[in-house]
Amino acid sequence: MYKHRLLAALVTSALAVIAASASADTQGVTKDTIKVGVMGPFTGNASSYSKAEIGLMAYYKYVNDNGGIDGRKIETIPEDTACDQATGIAAAKKLIYQEKVFMLHGNSCSGVALAVKPTVVESGIPWMVAHAVNQDISSPVVKNIFHGVPTSLAMGRSIGAFVTSKPGATRFAIIAHSNAWAQGYKKPLMEYFKEKGIKLVADLEMERGSTDATPQVLKLKQAKPDFVIAILYEAETAIFLRDRAKYGLDVPVMGTLGTDLESTLARVGDMNVMKDYFVLHPFVAPLDDPRMQKYADIIKKYYPKESISSFSFASIGSAIAMVEALKRAGPDLTWDGLIKALDGLHDFDTGVLAGPITFTPENHAGVSKVAAAKYVDGKPVVFKAWNEPM
Repeated sequence: MYKHRLLAALVTSALAVIAASASADTQGVTKDTIKVGVMGPFTGNASSYSKAEIGLMAYYKYVNDNGGIDGRKIETIPEDTACDQATGIAAAKKLIYQEKVFMLHGNSCSGVALAVKPTVVESGIPWMVAHAVNQDISSPVVKNIFHGVPTSLAMGRSIGAFVTSKPGATRFAIIAHSNAWAQGYKKPLMEYFKEKGIKLVADLEMERGSTDATPQVLKLKQAKPDFVIAILYEAETAIFLRDRAKYGLDVPVMGTLGTDLESTLARVGDMNVMKDYFVLHPFVAPLDDPRMQKYADIIKKYYPKESISSFSFASIGSAIAMVEALKRAGPDLTWDGLIKALDGLHDFDTGVLAGPITFTPENHAGVSKVAAAKYVDGKPVVFKAWNEPM
């Protein structure tokens, strides 16, 4: 009798595990909806980055109004990370285990994404990283994590290629945060410089929360670089650019996807401060181009009070790719089915990103092409190299 009861208990336990696994694989999916968790810094000093999450949510609303996916509407559930690691981990756990979303999409701030990664890996839930760029989020490959924007590996090397395309430029300096996000850019950039036999004339730090860049600017003036690479978040970039202008450091500066032209100009309030300030530009065209305007109109339709900047488009390309993958996965949605569909996206043109998205089981860093942009006569212009507009 005892053996029969024990066997029955074991069978019941096994069935419960199987049922739990099955329900996890399809959680957040009903006949009418697909629940998507959207993590982003909706508050705090990095809250301007949440424009990326607002952009992808607007695109999903647009998809819903145009028939949805296999009769289902996408229900987005935003959760604030405040660009803080502990807050981000709590947000991920809430979305996965309380809200029981089918997938995750979004996340600005690489430090937060890296902190969240173990939770996502353990759960097995598909996650499309759509703004945070550190290459270590998706590399080495993890089955359920995909990068829908250029990673820091691609962008670090793109920065190196761009700044060295300036004729006569041989002296380069870096000012950067010390966090994981900045190091994600800096490591491949330094590898690029090493390959070219280039040694920095200055390598300075400026931490998040800094309110003055005077010491760094004065050291840069002494070092006399031909180009400065600023691997800084938006708030600190604005401070650095203001102090650069204040102390007459008249050299071009290259920024990262931690900034964009429009938001930075709004912070500094002076177009003269933006002189020769370049940013990475992962899009197919300037923001006022008709190809981009289509998506600006979508954002404005669903978020009419939202101001438009480059951040607004950062996640839309990955949302377009995700919609395609959800369609390919078919009506019987499971995590494995979606992951297989994503791994089958090859040379997929989003119409937004400067390059196509290609995922394979061996590579989840899907985008490699990045351009640069700066203001010329008050308008953003996209460049493929120094003085070579696209």
